[in-house]
Amino acid sequence: MRPCRPRDPALGSASSDADPGGEVVAVGTIQETWQHRAACRGPESSIFFPPSWAERRDERERREARAKAICADCPVQGECLEFALRVREPHGIWGGLNEAERRDRLAQAGA
Repeated sequence: MRPCRPRDPALGSASSDADPGGEVVAVGTIQETWQHRAACRGPESSIFFPPSWAERRDERERREARAKAICADCPVQGECLEFALRVREPHGIWGGLNEAERRDRLAQAGA
C-alpha cells in the first residue's frame, strides 16, 4: 500500500508513495483542520483575548462584542466551542463565548 501525504502544502492536495510496510498512512495538513478555516485567523485575532494590561469594563465589553460578531459568521463556530469546552480553555473568546459563559455552560451540563 502507499501512504498519503501532501503534494503541495499550500494547497493541501495529496499524493502517494510506496510504503515498505504495505500500509496506507494518512498525513493531515493544517488546511484540513477546523482551526485553519476559523474566521478569527488573521490580523484581528488579538481581539479574542484580553490585553496584557488592565482593561476597563467598557473596553472589554466592546472587544468581546467585536470578537463575538466575527464568531457569529464563522463556519466552524460549533467545532471551536466544542474544543474550548472539552479542553476547558481558560482564556479568550472561543465559539462565541467568553470564559465566564463557557464556565456557566459546563456547570449547567454538570461537567
